[in-house]
Amino acid sequence: MLSQLFILAPNGHTIVHKDYRGEVPKEASETFLRKIVEKSETSPVFAVDGVHYLCVRKNGLFFLATTVHNVSPSFVIELLTQLTKVCKDYIGVLNEESLRKNFTLIYELVDEILDFGYPQVASTAELQAFVFNEAAPVTSAVASRLPTLKSTPKTMSSRAVHKPIALRDSARGEKNEIFVDVIDRISATFNASGAVRTFSIDGSIQMKSYLTGSPELHLALNDELVVASSGKAGYGMVELDNVNFHECVQLEKFEQERMLVLEPPHGEFVLMNFHIGSLRHEGQIPFRITPVMTSISDYKQELRLQVNAEFVDKYHGANVKLQFTVPKSSSGASVELAVGAKGQTWEYDDGSKTVTWHIRKFVGGSMHAISCKFVVAAGSNARKEMGPISMHFEIPMYNVSQLQVQHLKIVERNKSYNPHRWVRCLTHADSYVCRL
Repeated sequence: MLSQLFILAPNGHTIVHKDYRGEVPKEASETFLRKIVEKSETSPVFAVDGVHYLCVRKNGLFFLATTVHNVSPSFVIELLTQLTKVCKDYIGVLNEESLRKNFTLIYELVDEILDFGYPQVASTAELQAFVFNEAAPVTSAVASRLPTLKSTPKTMSSRAVHKPIALRDSARGEKNEIFVDVIDRISATFNASGAVRTFSIDGSIQMKSYLTGSPELHLALNDELVVASSGKAGYGMVELDNVNFHECVQLEKFEQERMLVLEPPHGEFVLMNFHIGSLRHEGQIPFRITPVMTSISDYKQELRLQVNAEFVDKYHGANVKLQFTVPKSSSGASVELAVGAKGQTWEYDDGSKTVTWHIRKFVGGSMHAISCKFVVAAGSNARKEMGPISMHFEIPMYNVSQLQVQHLKIVERNKSYNPHRWVRCLTHADSYVCRL
C-alpha cells in the first residue's frame, strides 16, 4: 500500500499530490528533491528516516510514491510506469503543460487507480467506464498558425499519435484510427579501423488504438520471418533471436502464416518485442565511423572524423549527433567542418572537453567529415586519454531488422466501419560507439 503519491515538475514544483493515509510528513517531496539535488541518492528506490521513496522519471517529470510499509519495489515501479502510460493515453502529450491544463482529469485518474493507497485498476480500457472528464488538448503556437488543409492526407504528422484517447468521439467527426510503429534500437561498438566488435538490435512493434469498440485485427509480418534459428536461417530470411507478445495476441496463426490476431486495448501498448543478438550482414550497419589520429608535431594532434551513411539515398538520418572528448590536459580545441558543409554545427565545452557535432539531415549514401586539432603536453598519449566517439541518430521509415508489417486488416463489422491505418518504422541509436 502507498502512503503518498506525487507528480513533480522538472523544477521540483508539485503538480499532483495525494496523501492517502497521513503516515508520512507533507514535506516528503522536499526530502526527495534534496536528495536528488545533492546527488546523495541516484537510485529510484531509497529510504530516509523510515520512509521509502520510489520514483519513475518520464519526460523530466517525477512520478513519486512514498510508503512506510514493506511493499515490493518492483510492483510499485511497475504501477508508476503504468500510471505514466495511462496519463499519456488520456492527455495525449506527457509534459508539465499538459498535466497542468488537465489536472482535474489527472486527479480523477489517480482516484480511480488508487483507493486508500491500494491499487485498483490501471488499464486504459477499463478506466474509460469510470472517467468522465475530457482532456484539454495542448497545441503549439506554430501549429495554430498553420492553415488547415481540407483534403485527406496520404501521410500523417508524427504529432498525430499524441492525440488524447479521451477525445475520440464519433459525434465530433473524429476518425477511427490505429497507429503501428516498428522501432529498431541499435547497440553497436566499433574499433578504430571500423570493424564491428558488438552488435545487437532490441526492437518492438508499438501500437496506439483510437478504434471504437473492440474490432479484431489481423497483422501479417514477413513471410520469411524465422525465430530462434541459431543463425542458421537461409539467404533472404529475416531472423530474430527471440520474441515476446502482448497478452491480447492470439498466436494460433503465427507459426504457419506469421499473422498476429488480436483485439487491441484502447490506448498505447507494446504489441511485440524482439531481439537480434549479432550482426547478420554488413547491410545492417547504417553508419560507419572512421577516425584518423595524426600527430602534427610533438604538441599538436589532429583527429579527423569521417562518417559514411551506408543506406540508400531515399532515406536520411535525422537529429544526428556525434560526441567525443579531447584529452583533459589539452588547452582547447580547434574544430573545422568540411568546405561547403550545410546544415551542420559544432560546439565545444571546455569544462568537459567535449566536442559535439550536429548534422540536421544525413542523406543516405553521403559522407561528412570534421577535423579537430588540439594541443597536449609533450610525450602524452592522446589516443589513450581520449574517450570513445558516440553517435546518436534517427532514420525515419527505415528499419535495419527488415521486420515489416505486410498488411493490417481490421475485420469490419459493417460497411460503414472504415478506420484509418497508419504504419511507420524507425531506426535509432541506443548505443552507437566507436573506440579509438
